[in-house]
This record gives sequence, structure tokens and C-alpha cells, in this order.
Amino acid sequence: MTFVRNRRPQSTPASRPQPAARARFSFLVLGLFAAAFVAPARAQQAATVRRDGEPVLDDPGGKQLGRLAAGVALPTQGSRAGSTEVTLDGWIIRSSLRPSTEGGHDLMVSRDENLRAVPNGRLVARLVKGALLDRVEQRGGWIHVHRSGWVATSALAGADGTGAPPAVASDTGVDASRAVLRRQVRLYRAPDAPATGVLEAGAPIRITARAGGWVRVEAEGWVRESDVAPAGDQAASGVTAADLRSSPDEWRGKVLRWTIQFIALETADELRPDFTPGQQYILARGPAPEYAFVYVIVPPDKLAEIARLQPLDSVTVLARVKSGRSAYLANPILELVDVVP
Repeated sequence: MTFVRNRRPQSTPASRPQPAARARFSFLVLGLFAAAFVAPARAQQAATVRRDGEPVLDDPGGKQLGRLAAGVALPTQGSRAGSTEVTLDGWIIRSSLRPSTEGGHDLMVSRDENLRAVPNGRLVARLVKGALLDRVEQRGGWIHVHRSGWVATSALAGADGTGAPPAVASDTGVDASRAVLRRQVRLYRAPDAPATGVLEAGAPIRITARAGGWVRVEAEGWVRESDVAPAGDQAASGVTAADLRSSPDEWRGKVLRWTIQFIALETADELRPDFTPGQQYILARGPAPEYAFVYVIVPPDKLAEIARLQPLDSVTVLARVKSGRSAYLANPILELVDVVP
């Protein structure tokens, strides 16, 4: 009798997983597992500050970092408890900062100071003494800084569905057709910004861009030459007397828009080395809300207008910085360009 040993049936190539197939299967399972738990990245949005002087805090209900300028666009990172997290980014004068390790930040504001979009540029915020910041880079006497902060959601346009202001469209491919105004309209510097003027019905215009129900236009007309200043004379706002004293060379020659309190019209004598003897100047306090002494040299063609002012009158002027610090008292000296009606 012959005995035959039972053998285990061998798997056929079709029934046995091959190494390559097993690898593909493993990657597929891992990919499905990751997709179930990893949320897609969300594009960062931006919101615009509605009100001037809006507080920005280090945390909802926390310490104040400063106050924001109206119209500034800030990247947002989410909302919590009626507040929206934003990113502050800008430049600040180096002399107003000192090293710090508090709270994981490496810089601290040593006195109330302006945060600007670029050196000597547009005001982003007025930061308070003690605000903590992170250093990005240095350029001359300016430091590039950033950090996150929190702003009331109701104070932002474009945060969590509150109606983002439309982005300005590029001129590329835009219909630049000629048009005529149907009626008298207000002219705005940007969508939803304060009005800056009026265009009359029937005025010819050229459309250069469209965005969210708005059009950017160019209009032609004539104005008196005496009412026009070179583009380089565009006035800066938000600059303080402290800014001039701390960086006098950086501000020399810049045109500022200041509201000052008129005290008297004075005549310079030989004891004032910053002036030409006989030169007339305004002794004032300002700019509001500061109450430092300020000298504003008055050109002959503006004397009659200044002579009508009464002591303690408030007046807004456009003035060019002659010196950030006078010789003896370290007060700013400006040259009057115009009086703002």
C-alpha cells in the first residue's frame, strides 16, 4: 500500500498579494486616514479698520497694544468672543524700542510711538508704551516688526461676513471707455472711504477700473495754479512733535498736516539763531492732542490770514519741517505752506 502525504494547496498568483500591490494598498489607507482628519488650508483674508483710534489688544479683553488708523487693511486669522485676530506689521523708529524677552517677544515699545506701513509712510497704528513686538529686520533708523492682536469684529469691514470692501481691480484688460455722469456725485478716494469732493452732472469721465459695483474714474477740469502743490508736498498726518524731536534729520523737508492752537504772532530777534531777524512766526501748541510748543514761520503772503487769528484759536495748517529741534528749547520749527479752511 502506498501512502500519499497531503500537501497544503499553493496560492495562485491571482490570490496572493504581490509586494507592489501591498505597498499601494498601504499608501491608499494612509491617504484616506489623513484626509479624514486634516482640514484643507484656508486662505488668509484681510479686513479694513472702520473707525480711527480703534483699540487693538493682545488678547480679547486683554492689554491694549495701541490704536489703529482708519482705513488700514489687516490680515485676519480667526474670530473669538466678538473679536477678530489680526496681524500687525509695519515699521517703527529704532530709538523707541528696547530688547525684551517677555511673553516670547523680543522687543518692547519704550514710549508711545507710531507704527507705519513703510519708513516715514502711512500710519498703521499708534502703539502704547510697553507693547511687545517681534523683530523682522532693520533698515537704518527703522525696525520692521510684527505681531498678532485682537480687534472688535464690529470695527472691521470684511471680518466674518461684515462686508469686505471691494478690491481695486487692475487696469489690465479693464474697459477704459469714456462716459458721462448722470447726476451730481460725490468723489471718494477709495470704495466706502470718506468723500473727498463732488463731480457735477454731465462731467466727462474715463473709467479705468471696476470692482464690486464701484468704478475708478479720471475726470478732466481746470483749477487755479495757486491751489496746486507738487506731489512731493503731499502732507503726512499722524506725525507728532515727539517724532520730530527724536528723528529731526528724517523729517526735515517733509510737509505735515497739523492742527495747532494759536498763541501769538511773534517777530524773531538776534537771540533766536533758528530764525532770520525780523522773520515772523506763530507761537503755538500742538499738534493736537499734544501740547508741546511749536514755532511756525509765516511767509509774507500769509501774514494777513494769520493776523486774523485770536489767541487760543485752533487752526489746521500744512507746514514743511525746517527743524525737528530748535537750538535752545528743542521745539519743532516749521514753515507755513497753507492754512486748511
